[in-house]
Amino acid sequence: MSDRRDLDALPPPSGAPNQPAGSDDYLPSVNWTYGQFALALLFGIIIGPFIGLAAYVVINGQVGDEVPTLFLLGAQVVASFGVLAFLSRRRGTGNWRTDYGFALEPRHVWWIGGGMVLQIGVALLTFPLVEQFADDDGPQQEIARLATEMSGAELVLFGLVVAVLTPIFEEVVFRGMLLGRLVKSMSRRWAAVVSAAAFAAIHLADPNAYLVVPGLFVVGLALAYLAYRSKNLSIPIFVHIGVNGLAVLFLAFSDELEDIADSVESVIRLAL
Repeated sequence: MSDRRDLDALPPPSGAPNQPAGSDDYLPSVNWTYGQFALALLFGIIIGPFIGLAAYVVINGQVGDEVPTLFLLGAQVVASFGVLAFLSRRRGTGNWRTDYGFALEPRHVWWIGGGMVLQIGVALLTFPLVEQFADDDGPQQEIARLATEMSGAELVLFGLVVAVLTPIFEEVVFRGMLLGRLVKSMSRRWAAVVSAAAFAAIHLADPNAYLVVPGLFVVGLALAYLAYRSKNLSIPIFVHIGVNGLAVLFLAFSDELEDIADSVESVIRLAL
């Protein structure tokens, strides 16, 4: 009888329909404030490039006509992961899995393909918007313009930053720090919506990204859902790598892909 009473006293399983906000089991040890989330984002997006610019001035003695893109991206990466390491050691446990839900499990690597499929779906979603509201070939994000100007080892390093390191940082910040904070004060559904909206909106730091914001919002929702299901960031990181990786491949081989598309179109016209 006592065993039965003990079982009755247990709380309902996580995710139960009537479970109150704040009792979610998604990343229960993650407890960052919104201010700390904003600090990580500030270093990752704004302060990092300024640090790089200052370092370039110190090294060269003056600002040249154009600071190398990879130099600024490198400084951004150092600032991004540096602030995460600082917060984890000073305000957390020092363990990124505990503090942020960070994980990279090799068994999930095939989710990169899922990210590529998601990227294609998002491209199809945003294509009508670009066709309807954009002039000529549509707005080109600054990061895309920079990629078209690179080749060789420089392009490989650029791809590593954009397709691998950036997704890791963004998942830690948006699906780790922010989503982990939001589910403690609202339902999972609203937490996913708010985090996805923040993820999409931050890309407006590049004014040319306005037409892809709806697609980025969809990506944010998908990544939040996967984070909920896996209860860590391993799958969302690999999916995000797939999303960004396919974009980098398209940029790197845009000329070749355009030639292939033209050839296919010619074959189709001959067949008709």
